[in-house]
Amino acid sequence: MAVSCARRTVYPVLGLWALALSGCAGVSTSPTPSSASPSASATCATPAPDLRAAYNRPYQVHGRIYAPLNSSAGYAVRGMASWYGWESGSTTAMGTPFRPRAFSAASRDLPLPTCARVTNLSNGRSVIVLVNDRGPFVDGRAMDLSYGAANALGMAGQGIAPVEIVALEPIAAPPAATSKGTVTAAALPMAPEIPAPSQTFLQTGAFNRVNNATRERNRLLHAGIRGVLIVPGLVNGQQYYKVQIGPLPDGVAAVQVIAELRQMGFHDFYSVEQ
Repeated sequence: MAVSCARRTVYPVLGLWALALSGCAGVSTSPTPSSASPSASATCATPAPDLRAAYNRPYQVHGRIYAPLNSSAGYAVRGMASWYGWESGSTTAMGTPFRPRAFSAASRDLPLPTCARVTNLSNGRSVIVLVNDRGPFVDGRAMDLSYGAANALGMAGQGIAPVEIVALEPIAAPPAATSKGTVTAAALPMAPEIPAPSQTFLQTGAFNRVNNATRERNRLLHAGIRGVLIVPGLVNGQQYYKVQIGPLPDGVAAVQVIAELRQMGFHDFYSVEQ
């Protein structure tokens, strides 16, 4: 998957002393809750994968060769899933736009594209995703989910979760006649996107070991900060676990959170708009 750096905006310290802070520094910034599975019954239709395409041929990453399956028929596995977001770039392995809030996923071995039902075994939530990317290239991980899919599954906060992945059969679209009488393939409905504006997160650190990220997250939680995420992802081919607070509801709240964090002794952070 392509890798690019997220846009950063550092809030100035000047003027923070003027903020009127009241009560404890408990900041409620939890991700949008999902009481239901918004894509559990959504339509995700794909044509049969083109096995001649470059993204469906054997490939090599970090010295290891991967051979995608010729068919997703009967594919049903259980394993750990992580998620990736804005830091992973703007295009998928298929060359299509990567939209973090869409219900999509990355797989090392499923043919692209493939629709799959992913179930979080910790809470029973399910979503249907469009598998259109390659990854994760970390031992012990079965799938990388987009932020939108991870949030719908209720796993965005902890970063990883045990899941069951079941591939769905390709659905052939009926031909559609054009005004000139020629026949073309009908447009295929894909996994839906979650409409949402850009959001602001505060990033307190990036670690190459998940244990260190968990320690940082626990430190923030112990201080009364809520809505702390561990965001896994690849940066320049290196696996990192970013610790972020958010999303924050608006710019004023972001400044207030920064003031509260500084008051509690936290200084090494910056904001990220995603």
